[in-house]
Amino acid sequence: MHSRRSFLRQIATSAAAGIAAAPMVNQILHAQANGLRYRAAAKNMFYGAATTEDRLRTDTAYRQAVADECGILTAEYEMKWDRLRPTASTYNYVDSDYIVNFARQNGMLVHGHTLCWHQALPSWFSATVNRNNAEQFLTDHIKNVVGRYKGQMHSWDVVNEVIQPSDGTPNKLRNSPWYQYLGENYIEIAFRAAAAADPSALLVYNEYGVEFDDSARRDAILSLLQRLKTKRVPIHALGIQAHMRSADNQKFNANTNSFRQFLNDVAALGLKIIVTEFDCDDRSLPSNAQQRDDGVAKTYGDYCSVVMNNAAVIGFITWGVSDKYTNLNTSAARTDNQAQRPLPLDSAMQRKSAWYSLEWWFTNTNARPITITGVQESPLVKAFECMPNPASSHTVLQFHLESTAHLRLSIVDVLGHEIEIVADEIFTEGTHNLTVQTAHFANGIYWCVMLSANIKATALLVVQR
Repeated sequence: MHSRRSFLRQIATSAAAGIAAAPMVNQILHAQANGLRYRAAAKNMFYGAATTEDRLRTDTAYRQAVADECGILTAEYEMKWDRLRPTASTYNYVDSDYIVNFARQNGMLVHGHTLCWHQALPSWFSATVNRNNAEQFLTDHIKNVVGRYKGQMHSWDVVNEVIQPSDGTPNKLRNSPWYQYLGENYIEIAFRAAAAADPSALLVYNEYGVEFDDSARRDAILSLLQRLKTKRVPIHALGIQAHMRSADNQKFNANTNSFRQFLNDVAALGLKIIVTEFDCDDRSLPSNAQQRDDGVAKTYGDYCSVVMNNAAVIGFITWGVSDKYTNLNTSAARTDNQAQRPLPLDSAMQRKSAWYSLEWWFTNTNARPITITGVQESPLVKAFECMPNPASSHTVLQFHLESTAHLRLSIVDVLGHEIEIVADEIFTEGTHNLTVQTAHFANGIYWCVMLSANIKATALLVVQR
């Protein structure tokens, strides 16, 4: 395996030179934990995968692999309109609840996908929704769905795939049903409704096709983001789908400068960036499994050589974690009848070259500023809150642990910069109270952040004199 690691360090990217491995911000990882979720968490990032409730219910080995590797889960289908809305007036949350509960039980975050999309609309939609009621249907849906999971979701894909230059509309927007009924305003409506339903969730616009030489698409995306920011729409991040093909390696590497500039332009708007749906179609690679695995890993490494060098990129989600369940075997079947191998784990849940490529990049990228949400992201923590004392210059942090844990607690400003360490030690099961002196803090909003290998929780701290 050590030779495999050495080889992967070569193929991951030649651009690795010059990256300074930052000091570990989170020094409290369990020594035995070595899944990608922990490698990412050490840099204040997250790794995770899309999954379905039926796989988690029925496949024991897969379920364990997800728990070992993933710090965040995306529901592949269970949170789309056609799965949640059997009729215009009813909701079915059985499958989406299962995924959310599984994530909570395993100390994972959840990324919601998706609140507004031109596809996966229920059969009743076209005969029921029209210009007169579209806004009400959209806002009611978001209020209901986001409200159900309020305080439980790290982030939401609020709108998905809204740019399509070939449709010929103003601003190159996709001529979707939502656009036909509400015009461009539907995007703002969706974001404002999501923010109202859960102010603590990170709100994401999810898109594809930004890696290559399609400047019209990239420019349209940037223009949309700028318009939303100008109108103070509550948008926090851009999601990049990144469904890559090994056949496009040369094309990708020829366009890395423009892709890198695009990411910089997004970051300059004050937005985070999440890789939301990564996989690699291997149809251009040989039948030999190891050769394909190494070729796929090179695609992972080349991609990471761009995105991992941008501090705005806070997470990397693959569209599945195991080759056993990739949808590429149906949407992009190989002509040699071999199964596709696009993901970090093989069909037997064993780590492949792509896993080691991601491991290398999480290990060797710089730590990110802490991303603040109001989500208590672990079932092991109860009632985490800040209790200021108006009569003095201190506040009490109170929390209850369900089991013993080594925790790092720090005070963080609204930009995610850690300004003071409160504690970095083992806390036993039970209720704890810690006193924080706030006399030297300027008036404003801060967060107390609790971190461990499988815990992240935040509590709002307001300093006002």
